[in-house]
Amino acid sequence: MGVFLFYLVIGALIALAIWFTMRAYAQADSKTIVGALKVAGLAVGGAFVVWLVISGRLGQALILAAALTPLFLRWKSIATQFGNLRGPRPGQVSDVETKYLRMTLAHDTGDLDGVVREGRFRGRRVGELSDAELGELLAECRLGDDESAQLLEAYLDRARPDWRAWGGATAGAGVGSEAPSAAMTREEAYRILGLAPGADAKTIRDAHRRLMVKLHPDQGGSDYLAAKINQAKDLLLSS
Repeated sequence: MGVFLFYLVIGALIALAIWFTMRAYAQADSKTIVGALKVAGLAVGGAFVVWLVISGRLGQALILAAALTPLFLRWKSIATQFGNLRGPRPGQVSDVETKYLRMTLAHDTGDLDGVVREGRFRGRRVGELSDAELGELLAECRLGDDESAQLLEAYLDRARPDWRAWGGATAGAGVGSEAPSAAMTREEAYRILGLAPGADAKTIRDAHRRLMVKLHPDQGGSDYLAAKINQAKDLLLSS
């Protein structure tokens, strides 16, 4: 009866973990999916430890784990080195968000585009706006948020290099050449460098170097974006 009850509990825990995972997947929320997988892993791991205790095999399992730990650490080190040799993952992106804009930089192509978050053109893709509409959006950003104006000018420098010609007498009159002054969170810094939270120092420096090759002002890039990338690297390496 005791064995039957044990397996019943194990089955219930596994079923609960599967239900959490399917529900999270259906909601398409990456944070929820990660949380559900953690719950599933803890449930299965806890059940396995209980089984080891009941079966009297816990001591053997601990001896085996101690023997395998050095091999696991060695494998992890080799895997990390191999991953670094392969370079950045295809499809990697950097995200920069301000009051008026949410922009994404594709590492593979260097393309910069995004969505308007506030104002008259809210919900529109920046790349779909006409020259006249971009001029209106730039004026709106300059009045409402310096960070947004700098980011939009960075986009215009890359996507519409002649924008100062059709932008009128006020073109370039913003603060696009100044360094960003807004405080940055660690989460934002990871997004800007296109990295997952917890990336090591070498990965952070590699991502910074790759992005600066594309976006450094000396390479035809943007002062604003270069400053954001430097700010993100400095923040992540400071602690």
